[in-house]
This record gives sequence, structure tokens and C-alpha cells, in this order.
Amino acid sequence: MNHSIQTLLLSQLNKGHPLQNELLIFTVDDFFEHIASGQHYKNKFYSVFLLNEGSGSVIIDDEEFTVQPERFFFVNYHQIYQFRLSAAKGYVLMFTKSFYNYVYTGNKLIRSDAILTDVPPYIDLSRTSRKDVWQNFEAIHREFVNNKMLFKEILCLLVKVFILKYIRNANTFLKFNRSVDHKKDLVDRFSDLVNTHFKELKTTAPYAEQLNITPNYLNALVKEQLDLTAGRFIKDRIILEAERLLLHTTFSITEIAYELGFNDNSHFGKYFKSVKKISPNRYRLKKTRL
Repeated sequence: MNHSIQTLLLSQLNKGHPLQNELLIFTVDDFFEHIASGQHYKNKFYSVFLLNEGSGSVIIDDEEFTVQPERFFFVNYHQIYQFRLSAAKGYVLMFTKSFYNYVYTGNKLIRSDAILTDVPPYIDLSRTSRKDVWQNFEAIHREFVNNKMLFKEILCLLVKVFILKYIRNANTFLKFNRSVDHKKDLVDRFSDLVNTHFKELKTTAPYAEQLNITPNYLNALVKEQLDLTAGRFIKDRIILEAERLLLHTTFSITEIAYELGFNDNSHFGKYFKSVKKISPNRYRLKKTRL
């Protein structure tokens, strides 16, 4: 187990391209020249690993997936991942939220990056879909390399199409609400706030205040949209981060407690056990022995 989680920014993967802080495309070989094998990473950007050859596995948060030809992986913002690859070939497509949102389409489904919240971690391309998806990626790659007039706008639209095709080819059925409205926007903003402030804000009231609504109304909105309370949504985000730190670092339980904003590890232990029904230490031992 590693001692720390390395955070990656696109600006660190310097390729000398005009969009290097917003969108990059690497071959798999080039990408793994920038990261250490076996190290645990967290990206501040979206990434899609398009693998047409190779074997091994990838761990994303607490799940391990087998690497195989024509299997694509999607790593979301803040997810922690680790690759264990053998003879892998393909490409890595990386882009930021601001880049995805660069072109406003007016279409409620794709006008913002909200659609990327629940993208499944991998897809297996069927024989009938391979040509279509790879042609879409090749169009992105050509536009990226050619760097001609309006290339940023065209690339943004092509990436949106690519993501829609990824979702269409997913094995997991995703319930995307096509009638995104004011209520959905508020819940999306709440989710973004929780991702930013969950370490210091652990109750509903401060989030409701930032959204200029009452805690009861926020709770009703979240219950309507996500079928859980706002408080449970916050708690689940804290527990997810705790699981990541337990599995991907060698931080002590006390260090993790303080990292997550708890005053002592006793409070943290009770908080964690209330959800996982097991202590943080036993959770770590159980998962790392698998």
C-alpha cells in the first residue's frame, strides 16, 4: 500500500499543446511515462482509457476491473485509481469540466457536465459498435493534432458526442432525466458544494444557506431527485472519502479522522461504523486481505 495519493492536473502533463490545460490525448505508453506503475492517483479532470490491447487490472476507488481488448475505462473527477497493466495499447483522452462546458448547446441533457456524474467505469465494445466509436475518437484526435481555426469548438462538440456514445454502449442502464429543470439544477449545485466542502460542512443547513433555500426544502429536493436525504448524501460522500483513504494510503485512523475534519478518531470511528457496520480499522484489514 502506498503512503500517499498523487493528484494529477492536466498542466502537469505538459505536451506543448494550446489546450494542454483543458484537453490532452496521449498514447497509453506516453501516459504511463508520466505516472508510476502501482501508484495511486486522483485526477482533477475526466479521463477515458481507450484500450484495444492489453491485460491486467485497474482499481477505481474500491472496485477492481479486468483489463481486456476493446474495454474502455472512465475515471471521474476525484476518483482514486491504480493500473496494473501488461502490454497495453491504446489512448488516453483527458479533459476538464470547463472544456466540456465550453460550448453551450441548449440541449438540457448535454449542455453541462452533469451527465458525467454517473458514467459507468467501463464499457465493452461490441463488434458492431467498435468502428463507430473508434471513428469518433479518430475525429477527435485529428482535430486535436491539426489545431486549425475553430478547433476548440469542434473538439468540444466531438467530445460531447463521444461521451454520449460511451453512455449508449454502457452495459449499465443509466436513468438520465431529459427534463432537467430548476430543481435538478439546485441538486446538481448541492452535489458540487458537497464535493468541495464535505470535510468542513457535515450538516444540511450551511449548504441550504449557500443555495438560498431552507434546509427542509433542500432535503425535499434531494429526496425527490436522488431518493435519499440531503444529510445521507453528505454522509455518503464523507464515507466514500474515508474508504478511499483507508484503501489507498497508509495514513493512521487518527490521521484520516483529522483529514476528514473530525476532532478525534473515536467520533470518526462511530460515524464510519454507523454506515459500514464495521470499524475503520477492521474495514481496512478486511479489504486489503482480499
